[in-house]
Amino acid sequence: MTGKGSKVQTGIEHYFETAFKQLNNGLASQLSAMQAVADLWRSAIENDHLLYAFGSGHSRFIAGELYFRAGGLANVMMIHDPSEGSAERLEGFAETFMGNYAIETGDLLLVVSNSGINPLPIEVALIGKAQGAKIIALTNLKQSTKASSRHSSGKKLYECADLILDNCGSEGDAALAVPNHAFKVGPTSTLTGVAILNAIVTQTAFNLASVGKKPPVLISANLAQGDDHNQTMVDAYWSRLAAFPLRKIKSG
Repeated sequence: MTGKGSKVQTGIEHYFETAFKQLNNGLASQLSAMQAVADLWRSAIENDHLLYAFGSGHSRFIAGELYFRAGGLANVMMIHDPSEGSAERLEGFAETFMGNYAIETGDLLLVVSNSGINPLPIEVALIGKAQGAKIIALTNLKQSTKASSRHSSGKKLYECADLILDNCGSEGDAALAVPNHAFKVGPTSTLTGVAILNAIVTQTAFNLASVGKKPPVLISANLAQGDDHNQTMVDAYWSRLAAFPLRKIKSG
């Protein structure tokens, strides 16, 4: 309760306070999981494997933080959702585009879904696993564990994963109740999700450097050395990242 003469907290201050709490909770509760993922990414890079990232709906923006990003890793391929989220609940849709990505045994696949209950991210994870990738799920465990799957298997995303990252967010994503209204505002899954992923990227680079390996990190093209440095990364990875195999045409 706000006392007489005390300052009323603004929505801005309330959001930042909530965001700090969730970020701190993420650091405390997800540290070992983030370290495990960073070690997995380090091993994949050392063995010349790729990291694929997928998100449907708004989650595609979180997955996209890893792709061709200044300060990010160069061996990342973004799996594009052709429907941009509109087919997120359509079972079987993942099969229409996952064949365009040459996922191999030893590659890694990050799938981002806040609820983790819709068919599309679940099927992307299942297809990627069948192709030999290890699956990393970034989801909201508090919400997902209580919700019902919309996939016929009954599975949720975290149940399809080899490693799980919890974004430690609020149920329904929006975190703050609007005064005098029944709904909430202030989503946090992008903020915490991106923080978790960039922390893992940082740890992966540190892990490689600690054993004398050069991390495949992209730098800003707006720096003097940016174009020359990034060209070395393009030469190392781009042929595999940009070239999609043709589908086999069924005879008869």
